[in-house]
Amino acid sequence: MSHPSEDEEDYMSDAFLLKCEDKRPGLIFSSKTAKQIERERKQKESNERNKVKPKKVLEHEKRTEGLSTALSANNKGFSLLQKMGYKPGMSLGKKGTGRAEPVPIEIKADRGGLGKAAEAKRKAEEMQAMRARMAVKRQRTEVKQKESFVQHMSSRFASKTVGKDLNTSQTACHHLDTESGYTRPVERFHWPDNWWSLEEKPEGGEEEEEGEEHLQEEEGEEDEDEGQSLTDEEKLQALTFYLRTTYHYCIWCGTKYNDSEDMEANCPGDSAEAHD
Repeated sequence: MSHPSEDEEDYMSDAFLLKCEDKRPGLIFSSKTAKQIERERKQKESNERNKVKPKKVLEHEKRTEGLSTALSANNKGFSLLQKMGYKPGMSLGKKGTGRAEPVPIEIKADRGGLGKAAEAKRKAEEMQAMRARMAVKRQRTEVKQKESFVQHMSSRFASKTVGKDLNTSQTACHHLDTESGYTRPVERFHWPDNWWSLEEKPEGGEEEEEGEEHLQEEEGEEDEDEGQSLTDEEKLQALTFYLRTTYHYCIWCGTKYNDSEDMEANCPGDSAEAHD
């Protein structure tokens, strides 16, 4: 009896192993478990075949399919349009200025009443427009307040400058008038307010002194009434004109010129702005 060759032995070994069941640990299946797994697989396949889509999904699919499909010649409305000369892609209307695409479909997904969204949109637009108007009004108000503040500060500064120049002019006029021998100012506001105290009291008895004081009070009241009717700007203008024409003196230059020609040649002008 001959022994099998090595190739024959390998073939017989492989054939024997193929007939053996896989008994490795962890993969032990009973016939009951195998049947249960097979039933579940078949049930799953059956469910996939008989699966019914929800109504909303079906409606969405049908709607998308219908909107993406152009009307055919079998459509009654489309056939009527074609008879009237309509061609695909044209706009409606006698002059071709109408709608070229169908009216879009808006699906209402919420439970709000009809027109609620449009009303909310309208109110939002009105609120936005009102806020824009209020912002513009507030900006204008801020600009006006800023301009008013600047004008107020400018007027205060100008008023202080005028008051300072007026005091300087009055002091200079008092000094120049007294040097020229004047014992009283030409106008009440030409000298400082305390010019009565600067003036020397006249010699004589009490009666003469009382009479002089009474005369000074009467003349002072008349001059004061006349001076009160003028503003500081008007007083300054009149006083600087008096100093320039009488003494050729400029308060802003602080100089007494020789004559009018010398003043005209060397003085920049008769205002504070001319000397800036």
